[in-house]
Amino acid sequence: MDNSIASRIITILGELEVSTANVTPDTTFEAMEIDSLLLEELALRLQMSFGIEIEMGELVPEQTVAEAAAVISSKGVAVA
Repeated sequence: MDNSIASRIITILGELEVSTANVTPDTTFEAMEIDSLLLEELALRLQMSFGIEIEMGELVPEQTVAEAAAVISSKGVAVA
């Protein structure tokens, strides 16, 4: 898992007004009470941020931030 990608996900969640004070890479979206609409908005922002395509169903409430980072990393994203 790429920690810089996970950090960027957490930053974007904060921009979406999700409380990220206690969020770690092992926190699930479900635990953050992120609904499907907010998950779609997150996916759109991640696509813009990383210049990738995220298909429907690639991000799900049961995923952790680290698992979402792995999905993004698998698309060839390299973050310095």
